[in-house]
Amino acid sequence: MQFLDKTCSVRVTRDVQYASGRINVNSTPSDRPLCLDVYEPENVPTGSLRPGLIMAFGGAFHRGSKETDEFDNDGHRNTPVAEYCREFARRGYAAFSIDYRLVQEDPDPGTTPVILNKQNIPLSRVDYVRELLGFPPATTEMIWAGMEAACDDMVSAFEFVRDNAKRYTVDPARIAIGGFSAGARTALGAAYGARVPAGAVVSISGYMSKEDLQRLVTGGAGEPPALFITGEHDLEYIAKQAALMHEHFQNVGLSHEAWTVPSATHFYPATSTIVRTDGEEGMLEHTMARFLYRTLRLGEITA
Repeated sequence: MQFLDKTCSVRVTRDVQYASGRINVNSTPSDRPLCLDVYEPENVPTGSLRPGLIMAFGGAFHRGSKETDEFDNDGHRNTPVAEYCREFARRGYAAFSIDYRLVQEDPDPGTTPVILNKQNIPLSRVDYVRELLGFPPATTEMIWAGMEAACDDMVSAFEFVRDNAKRYTVDPARIAIGGFSAGARTALGAAYGARVPAGAVVSISGYMSKEDLQRLVTGGAGEPPALFITGEHDLEYIAKQAALMHEHFQNVGLSHEAWTVPSATHFYPATSTIVRTDGEEGMLEHTMARFLYRTLRLGEITA
């Protein structure tokens, strides 16, 4: 089955509620709607099931949104997650850009933790963003709760898409999840910690600690293949961990691809040239498409 017509028009349906999430748990608890935006190709043949792609935005678990998470850092800009959704809808996917709870909302972390050691959470980027937003320093407990809540929200989004597969003409066995930065970490946690049955994971400058890698990624049945993309000069802890993540996936025999964006920081566009560990070069978005075609078993890319 081919999904290659990037000239097709895309229909966007905004603010579809997929769940509710508890916030203000340490003051006046309440629930708020969690919504997603749906990107669908128009004029899809009747009866044709399509792959799904669920993406989570970046922003250090403090900023960004399902509509935009494009940031400028010393002249470097990333492609927002919503634009990836639009591009993959043009390729024939039903794509979903999701909202999730942020740290400053004081969210309920839930009862299914995916982070083993709270004290090992890297805080350098979080501290920078909090200062930028005018927030006081956060405790490790606050950051951990936000990360766990975001993971729970990705799980809920996946379950919503799977349960509404008929509504969106999605093949429930071919749903990939991913994101940028905090969104990538969220997708990795949902796939390997919460064990959502995703068909593949796309990590654009994502992160997992060594402890969580060893505990959660075993190469066992049901663990999805992963695509890792990292800037050569990414955030220190992400750049440092990239090789370890590749090595661990290799050691446990779990299918994956690891690519680097030469000269890039944490922020780089979908049109970036990237280099695989074996030296092969490609373009980020097209490489992402090839990875998903292969892992979701959609057929071969011819254009």
